Amino acid sequence: MNTFLNQVRSQKQKEVLLRKEKYPLASLQKQVSAFPPTRPFGDSLCRKSTSSPLCIIPELKQKAPGHENVNHLDPQEILPQYEQGGASAVSVLTDSQWFGGSLEMLQQVFTLTKLPLLQKEFVIDPYQIWESRLLGASAILLLAYYFTKIELQEMMQCCIDTGITPVVECSLEEEISTVVSVNPDVILLNNRPIAAIPANPTQTYSQGNYTVSLQWWNAHPELQEWKQQAGKKMISASCIDHPSQIQVIAKYPFDAVLIGNAVMKAPNRSIFLQSLVA
Repeated sequence: MNTFLNQVRSQKQKEVLLRKEKYPLASLQKQVSAFPPTRPFGDSLCRKSTSSPLCIIPELKQKAPGHENVNHLDPQEILPQYEQGGASAVSVLTDSQWFGGSLEMLQQVFTLTKLPLLQKEFVIDPYQIWESRLLGASAILLLAYYFTKIELQEMMQCCIDTGITPVVECSLEEEISTVVSVNPDVILLNNRPIAAIPANPTQTYSQGNYTVSLQWWNAHPELQEWKQQAGKKMISASCIDHPSQIQVIAKYPFDAVLIGNAVMKAPNRSIFLQSLVA
Protein backbone atom coordinates (compact mmCIF):
# COMPACT_ATOMS: atom_id res chain seq x y z
CA MET A 1 0.00 0.00 0.00
CA ASN A 2 1.20 3.49 -0.82
CA THR A 3 1.04 4.99 2.66
CA PHE A 4 1.15 8.56 3.86
CA LEU A 5 4.64 7.99 5.27
CA ASN A 6 5.88 6.59 1.94
CA GLN A 7 4.56 9.67 0.20
CA VAL A 8 6.21 11.95 2.73
CA ARG A 9 9.52 10.09 2.40
CA SER A 10 9.61 10.86 -1.33
CA GLN A 11 8.89 14.49 -0.60
CA LYS A 12 11.62 14.68 2.07
CA GLN A 13 14.21 13.10 -0.23
CA LYS A 14 13.68 15.96 -2.67
CA GLU A 15 13.75 18.60 0.05
CA VAL A 16 16.95 17.26 1.61
CA LEU A 17 18.70 16.99 -1.75
CA LEU A 18 18.03 20.67 -2.46
CA ARG A 19 19.32 21.72 0.95
CA LYS A 20 22.44 19.58 0.59
CA GLU A 21 23.26 21.41 -2.64
CA LYS A 22 22.86 24.77 -0.93
CA TYR A 23 24.41 23.89 2.44
CA PRO A 24 26.86 20.96 2.16
CA LEU A 25 27.04 18.55 5.08
CA ALA A 26 30.67 19.48 5.82
CA SER A 27 29.58 23.07 6.35
CA LEU A 28 26.92 22.03 8.87
CA GLN A 29 29.34 19.78 10.74
CA LYS A 30 31.91 22.57 11.00
CA GLN A 31 29.36 24.94 12.50
CA VAL A 32 28.03 22.35 14.94
CA SER A 33 31.54 21.58 16.19
CA ALA A 34 31.67 25.06 17.75
CA PHE A 35 28.27 24.80 19.44
CA PRO A 36 27.80 24.41 23.23
CA PRO A 37 26.05 21.28 24.55
CA THR A 38 22.31 20.96 23.99
CA ARG A 39 19.71 21.51 26.65
CA PRO A 40 19.18 18.06 28.22
CA PHE A 41 15.96 16.53 26.88
CA GLY A 42 15.86 13.24 28.80
CA ASP A 43 16.61 14.96 32.11
CA SER A 44 13.63 17.27 31.58
CA LEU A 45 11.31 14.25 31.74
CA CYS A 46 11.83 13.88 35.46
CA ARG A 47 8.80 11.92 36.65
CA LYS A 48 9.89 9.89 39.65
CA SER A 49 7.04 7.36 40.00
CA THR A 50 3.46 6.60 38.98
CA SER A 51 2.35 8.71 41.96
CA SER A 52 4.07 11.77 40.48
CA PRO A 53 2.50 14.00 37.79
CA LEU A 54 3.30 13.20 34.19
CA CYS A 55 5.56 15.61 32.35
CA ILE A 56 3.82 17.51 29.57
CA ILE A 57 5.33 18.19 26.14
CA PRO A 58 3.06 20.60 24.23
CA GLU A 59 3.55 20.92 20.51
CA LEU A 60 3.73 23.83 18.11
CA LYS A 61 1.61 22.67 15.18
CA GLN A 62 -0.22 25.04 12.86
CA LYS A 63 -2.27 22.30 11.18
CA ALA A 64 -2.61 18.57 10.57
CA PRO A 65 -4.03 16.70 7.56
CA GLY A 66 -7.71 17.49 7.32
CA HIS A 67 -7.88 20.37 9.80
CA GLU A 68 -6.28 23.62 10.88
CA ASN A 69 -5.36 24.46 14.47
CA VAL A 70 -4.68 28.18 14.03
CA ASN A 71 -4.68 30.57 11.08
CA HIS A 72 -1.24 31.83 12.00
CA LEU A 73 1.20 30.22 14.40
CA ASP A 74 3.07 32.79 16.50
CA PRO A 75 5.71 31.16 18.75
CA GLN A 76 6.33 34.46 20.51
CA GLU A 77 2.72 34.43 21.73
CA ILE A 78 2.39 30.70 22.41
CA LEU A 79 5.64 29.79 24.14
CA PRO A 80 5.03 31.91 27.29
CA GLN A 81 1.66 30.16 27.59
CA TYR A 82 3.39 26.77 27.44
CA GLU A 83 5.93 27.83 30.04
CA GLN A 84 3.22 29.17 32.36
CA GLY A 85 1.33 25.92 31.88
CA GLY A 86 4.28 23.93 33.24
CA ALA A 87 5.68 22.41 30.05
CA SER A 88 8.78 20.26 30.56
CA ALA A 89 9.86 20.55 26.93
CA VAL A 90 8.36 21.74 23.63
CA SER A 91 7.79 19.73 20.47
CA VAL A 92 8.25 21.70 17.24
CA LEU A 93 6.75 20.23 14.08
CA THR A 94 8.87 21.44 11.18
CA ASP A 95 7.19 19.83 8.17
CA SER A 96 5.68 22.59 6.04
CA GLN A 97 3.41 20.82 3.55
CA TRP A 98 1.23 18.85 5.96
CA PHE A 99 1.76 20.55 9.31
CA GLY A 100 2.57 24.19 8.55
CA GLY A 101 5.97 24.24 10.23
CA SER A 102 9.46 25.15 9.07
CA LEU A 103 13.10 24.79 9.99
CA GLU A 104 13.20 28.56 10.46
CA MET A 105 10.51 28.27 13.11
CA LEU A 106 12.62 25.75 15.06
CA GLN A 107 15.49 28.22 15.05
CA GLN A 108 13.15 31.00 16.18
CA VAL A 109 11.71 28.91 19.00
CA PHE A 110 15.22 28.17 20.27
CA THR A 111 15.77 31.90 20.80
CA LEU A 112 12.43 32.37 22.58
CA THR A 113 12.55 29.68 25.30
CA LYS A 114 15.03 27.92 27.54
CA LEU A 115 13.04 24.68 27.44
CA PRO A 116 14.51 21.67 25.61
CA LEU A 117 13.13 21.26 22.09
CA LEU A 118 12.07 18.07 20.33
CA GLN A 119 12.07 18.43 16.57
CA LYS A 120 9.16 16.48 15.12
CA GLU A 121 10.07 15.77 11.52
CA PHE A 122 10.05 12.98 8.96
CA VAL A 123 13.75 12.15 9.20
CA ILE A 124 15.11 10.00 6.39
CA ASP A 125 18.73 11.18 6.15
CA PRO A 126 21.54 11.87 8.68
CA TYR A 127 21.84 15.31 7.13
CA GLN A 128 18.60 16.28 8.88
CA ILE A 129 20.09 15.37 12.24
CA TRP A 130 22.98 17.78 11.73
CA GLU A 131 20.49 20.44 10.65
CA SER A 132 18.47 19.81 13.78
CA ARG A 133 21.48 20.31 16.03
CA LEU A 134 22.42 23.51 14.23
CA LEU A 135 18.92 24.93 14.67
CA GLY A 136 18.77 24.31 18.42
CA ALA A 137 16.98 21.00 18.91
CA SER A 138 17.78 18.94 22.00
CA ALA A 139 16.09 15.85 20.55
CA ILE A 140 14.81 14.62 17.21
CA LEU A 141 12.14 12.10 16.27
CA LEU A 142 13.11 8.94 14.40
CA LEU A 143 10.20 6.95 12.97
CA ALA A 144 10.89 3.23 13.22
CA TYR A 145 8.80 2.76 10.07
CA TYR A 146 11.52 4.29 7.92
CA PHE A 147 14.45 2.12 8.99
CA THR A 148 15.74 -1.41 9.25
CA LYS A 149 17.24 -2.35 12.59
CA ILE A 150 20.77 -1.61 11.35
CA GLU A 151 19.71 1.70 9.81
CA LEU A 152 17.97 2.71 13.01
CA GLN A 153 21.11 1.95 15.01
CA GLU A 154 23.13 4.08 12.58
CA MET A 155 20.69 6.98 12.83
CA MET A 156 20.69 6.79 16.62
CA GLN A 157 24.48 6.83 16.65
CA CYS A 158 24.47 9.87 14.38
CA CYS A 159 22.24 11.64 16.89
CA ILE A 160 24.59 10.75 19.73
CA ASP A 161 27.62 11.90 17.71
CA THR A 162 25.83 15.15 16.95
CA GLY A 163 24.91 15.71 20.59
CA ILE A 164 21.12 15.37 20.45
CA THR A 165 18.78 12.75 21.87
CA PRO A 166 17.12 10.30 19.48
CA VAL A 167 13.44 9.78 20.30
CA VAL A 168 12.37 6.59 18.53
CA GLU A 169 8.71 6.37 17.58
CA CYS A 170 6.53 3.28 17.26
CA SER A 171 3.22 3.87 15.51
CA LEU A 172 2.62 0.21 14.69
CA GLU A 173 2.65 -2.50 17.33
CA GLU A 174 4.94 -4.73 15.26
CA GLU A 175 7.67 -2.08 15.47
CA ILE A 176 8.05 -2.44 19.23
CA SER A 177 10.34 -5.48 19.25
CA THR A 178 12.80 -3.90 16.80
CA VAL A 179 12.85 -0.60 18.65
CA VAL A 180 13.42 -2.23 22.03
CA SER A 181 16.24 -4.33 20.56
CA VAL A 182 18.24 -1.22 19.58
CA ASN A 183 17.78 0.09 23.14
CA PRO A 184 17.19 3.84 22.75
CA ASP A 185 17.01 6.04 25.82
CA VAL A 186 13.64 7.48 24.78
CA ILE A 187 10.75 5.67 23.11
CA LEU A 188 7.59 7.41 21.92
CA LEU A 189 4.46 5.32 21.49
CA ASN A 190 2.13 7.01 19.03
CA ASN A 191 -1.54 6.38 19.74
CA ARG A 192 -2.30 7.39 16.16
CA PRO A 193 -1.30 4.66 13.63
CA ILE A 194 0.40 7.11 11.31
CA ALA A 195 2.36 4.32 9.59
CA ALA A 196 -0.90 2.68 8.47
CA ILE A 197 -2.58 5.82 7.11
CA PRO A 198 -3.16 5.80 3.32
CA ALA A 199 -1.38 8.22 0.98
CA ASN A 200 -4.21 10.76 1.10
CA PRO A 201 -4.64 11.27 4.85
CA THR A 202 -7.26 14.02 4.88
CA GLN A 203 -10.16 11.74 5.89
CA THR A 204 -8.21 9.21 7.95
CA TYR A 205 -5.56 11.14 9.92
CA SER A 206 -7.71 11.63 13.01
CA GLN A 207 -7.97 7.91 13.80
CA GLY A 208 -6.51 6.54 17.02
CA ASN A 209 -7.22 6.37 20.75
CA TYR A 210 -5.16 7.36 23.77
CA THR A 211 -5.42 3.81 25.17
CA VAL A 212 -3.33 2.31 22.34
CA SER A 213 -0.01 2.95 24.09
CA LEU A 214 -1.42 1.46 27.31
CA GLN A 215 -2.49 -1.70 25.48
CA TRP A 216 0.97 -2.03 23.95
CA TRP A 217 2.57 -1.67 27.36
CA ASN A 218 0.43 -4.46 28.78
CA ALA A 219 1.02 -6.74 25.80
CA HIS A 220 4.82 -6.47 25.49
CA PRO A 221 7.04 -7.81 28.28
CA GLU A 222 10.11 -6.77 26.29
CA LEU A 223 8.97 -3.13 26.51
CA GLN A 224 8.49 -3.52 30.26
CA GLU A 225 11.99 -5.01 30.61
CA TRP A 226 13.48 -2.16 28.56
CA LYS A 227 11.84 0.39 30.86
CA GLN A 228 13.35 -1.19 33.97
CA GLN A 229 16.81 -0.02 32.87
CA ALA A 230 18.08 3.16 34.48
CA GLY A 231 17.45 6.37 32.59
CA LYS A 232 14.92 5.05 30.08
CA LYS A 233 12.08 7.44 29.21
CA MET A 234 8.74 6.64 27.62
CA ILE A 235 6.29 9.07 26.01
CA SER A 236 2.64 8.56 25.08
CA ALA A 237 1.67 10.80 22.15
CA SER A 238 -1.44 11.79 20.20
CA CYS A 239 -5.19 11.53 20.83
CA ILE A 240 -4.84 13.03 24.33
CA ASP A 241 -7.10 15.97 25.12
CA HIS A 242 -8.68 15.60 28.57
CA PRO A 243 -7.54 15.37 32.22
CA SER A 244 -9.41 12.08 32.67
CA GLN A 245 -7.18 10.52 30.00
CA ILE A 246 -4.06 11.81 31.74
CA GLN A 247 -5.27 10.24 34.98
CA VAL A 248 -5.47 6.84 33.27
CA ILE A 249 -2.07 7.19 31.57
CA ALA A 250 -0.52 8.29 34.86
CA LYS A 251 -1.18 4.84 36.33
CA TYR A 252 1.42 3.48 33.88
CA PRO A 253 5.18 4.13 33.94
CA PHE A 254 5.13 6.73 31.19
CA ASP A 255 7.35 9.73 31.85
CA ALA A 256 5.53 12.21 29.64
CA VAL A 257 2.66 12.82 27.28
CA LEU A 258 2.97 14.78 24.05
CA ILE A 259 -0.06 16.91 23.16
CA GLY A 260 -0.48 18.75 19.87
CA ASN A 261 -3.86 19.60 18.39
CA ALA A 262 -5.70 19.86 21.71
CA VAL A 263 -3.35 22.39 23.26
CA MET A 264 -3.02 24.40 20.06
CA LYS A 265 -6.80 24.81 19.87
CA ALA A 266 -7.35 25.47 23.58
CA PRO A 267 -8.86 28.94 24.32
CA ASN A 268 -6.34 29.38 27.16
CA ARG A 269 -3.31 27.15 26.62
CA SER A 270 -1.64 27.67 30.00
CA ILE A 271 -4.84 26.86 31.93
CA PHE A 272 -5.45 23.85 29.70
CA LEU A 273 -1.97 22.47 30.39
CA GLN A 274 -2.31 23.09 34.13
CA SER A 275 -5.67 21.28 34.14
CA LEU A 276 -4.09 18.13 32.74
CA VAL A 277 -1.98 17.47 35.82
CA ALA A 278 -4.10 19.19 38.48
